[in-house]
Amino acid sequence: MEELLVVGCAVGFVAAALTVYPYTATAIAFRGSDNGLAYILLVMGVGVWNAMFAAQLLDADPTVKGFFLTLSVVGASLAGLGWFLFAGTASSTIAVPHDRLAYGLAALFAGVNISLVMTNPAHGRYWSLLSDVGASPFVAIAPEPLYWFNALFLIVLFGAGTALFAEAWRAGVKPRYSRGYTIAGTVTVVTIFGNAIIAPGGLSVEPLAAASLTTIGWLQARRGRAFETVRNRLGWA
Repeated sequence: MEELLVVGCAVGFVAAALTVYPYTATAIAFRGSDNGLAYILLVMGVGVWNAMFAAQLLDADPTVKGFFLTLSVVGASLAGLGWFLFAGTASSTIAVPHDRLAYGLAALFAGVNISLVMTNPAHGRYWSLLSDVGASPFVAIAPEPLYWFNALFLIVLFGAGTALFAEAWRAGVKPRYSRGYTIAGTVTVVTIFGNAIIAPGGLSVEPLAAASLTTIGWLQARRGRAFETVRNRLGWA
């Protein structure tokens, strides 16, 4: 059962990474919209997050797995920043922070987080690798103080963006999409918190949960046109 779960999650990670192209193509097409560039950053972050997490399956060496885990954290930071900017620039959100300082600080902390996690092998403040991975094909780590900073930072970014869409949903602004963003964002925050506490560095559904945010954005941007294209190509009425 556990092996099936691992295989299923791995397939999901890879599938989410492969879907980056249509999402990015859509984002580029709508880059002139109110939050097109923020959506591009979100898509890129989610793609790296999924692909690098799944890449741990390529090698049994804990050092190699740790390298890919590091890159996945970079993707998570970009995704969190992209999600916050996406929510803050969406026309459907109303209670947005208009002070640019909030966005500047978010970008600054994301940059610092990325720099520190990339240099973790030198200072070891995020995690230390464990040689015994047990039955999990993913890396086993011993969390250090900056690991908890990273988890808290992601929770704040995804939580803030989700709160903006929740307020839009409450106010009845584009309820179909604001509801979807709120639910998907809440699930993402819960999975980040749960994984940080229960299985640090191990099997996680965080990247897949974040991928649901890009999917909703893609559906909103296309407004059903993607399904119409499929129907036309298949000759459906």
